[in-house]
Amino acid sequence: MALPLSVLLLARDEREALERLLPALAFAGEVVVVSDTRGEPGIKALAARHGARVFERPFDGFGPQRQFALEHCTRPWVLWIDADEWPDPRLIGALTARLDRAAGGEPAAGFRIARHTWFLGRRIRFCGWQGERIVRLFRRERARFDDAPVHERVQIAGPIADLPGVLEHHSYPTVAVCAAKLVRYAHAGAARAWREGRRATVLDLALRPPLRFARQYLLQLGILDGVHGLLVCALAATQVLLKYAELWDRTRRPAESPPA
Repeated sequence: MALPLSVLLLARDEREALERLLPALAFAGEVVVVSDTRGEPGIKALAARHGARVFERPFDGFGPQRQFALEHCTRPWVLWIDADEWPDPRLIGALTARLDRAAGGEPAAGFRIARHTWFLGRRIRFCGWQGERIVRLFRRERARFDDAPVHERVQIAGPIADLPGVLEHHSYPTVAVCAAKLVRYAHAGAARAWREGRRATVLDLALRPPLRFARQYLLQLGILDGVHGLLVCALAATQVLLKYAELWDRTRRPAESPPA
């Protein structure tokens, strides 16, 4: 029997990942997919073919997009997952056990789930990604997403507990995919900083990227992940550089800067 659970998914260009993921979500009562109208043609039909409820919406940031998806979920519990993530068998078992008990009264309003992130086919064990636990399961009526354009968070009204199991995160299969993402994230981060009234100076450009690299590579032990860790930390520093370069560019010509 399907669980009293909605799986919340955003989609754009993840055809191959969705082909693999959607059949594995049969344990859920429903799967709600919100597809970016500028995304790859056929994503909507693919998701519908696997039984998902599909909505199309112009992308205006991850926070607003996920909130829109949340408002279309109908089950008491919601599992937020990305197309490049995969619930391991232990997590699926924990979902089943916990939500079966929830009918008798579950005190928690949300649950943190461990996540392992993979980069170029290797799991990254350090670089600041170690021990990552994120809130991904929650009561629908107790949750709301913030409006962050990237790195959005879900706000939970009530206690939060830990759930066994792991989300395996395969977000970076190639350097090209990673580079494209960091450019998008840098732009979104600069736009948000500008909207919040922040400005950039030459010190931001000179200091923030190397400090980010040093923190992840040395303090957070990225050096122990070998060449994969070196690349992760260097690309993270590059994202910081691009973010503050764009913010500096807006700062020096504010009259010409587009709306955030």
